[in-house]
Amino acid sequence: MSQHMFTSLGETADRKLNELADTSRQKLESIKKTSFEDLYSGTKGWVRTNPGKTLVGAAATGLLLGWLCRPR
Repeated sequence: MSQHMFTSLGETADRKLNELADTSRQKLESIKKTSFEDLYSGTKGWVRTNPGKTLVGAAATGLLLGWLCRPR
């Protein structure tokens, strides 16, 4: 019973990981085909429509970098 459960869980995780990899590859290919100006304007538009998410992401990035760069 538990053997089947772990096998099923592993298969599900493998399937999800493959889906994520495929989606990432497709997104990377579309970014490679896009010009820098289009990427910049798209990012600028996203930031303007999502200022809260942008600030939270910037704060989280700053905290993470600060934590990683702190003297030990």
